[in-house]
Amino acid sequence: MRVRSETGGGTGVAPGDCEMPGALTDAVQQTVETVWATLLGLEVKRRPTPSGDPERGWSGAVRISGAWDGEVRVQCSPELAHRAAAILFAIDRAAANVGQAEDALRELANVTGGNLMEVLPGPSTLSMPSISNGSAEASQPAGLLLSRLYFECQGEPLSVIVVRTGG
Repeated sequence: MRVRSETGGGTGVAPGDCEMPGALTDAVQQTVETVWATLLGLEVKRRPTPSGDPERGWSGAVRISGAWDGEVRVQCSPELAHRAAAILFAIDRAAANVGQAEDALRELANVTGGNLMEVLPGPSTLSMPSISNGSAEASQPAGLLLSRLYFECQGEPLSVIVVRTGG
């Protein structure tokens, strides 16, 4: 899988790399690792199972509509969202408030979903990111689950879900 840089410090997975079995999972893993390293300077480590309760976490989601319809959801602990906010807003962790943590998670979902769009059939558009704070309904998107990967970052749980909602 090739990763390329975009303007503004973002990263992307090169188009056309999702044609083999397991390629979406590979693309998700590569994208998550690269986005968190590039935007936050943080290392994420893939885990075979969740390292925390995803029902108690926060999630940022973007919908993809067009030739491919679905959703990309980034879920993490509130603590990890606050740490991300502290880095993105260049403030102390103690100064990061809930609104900033939600904004940081929205941005991470937006960049992750935008980069994954490049390996999905197009043309498609990306919605504005939404946020939820742990409700069971929000943590279980409707549709066909294509990928769910678990990670850990600074001892905190992180997961990314890709769901296809169109036929």
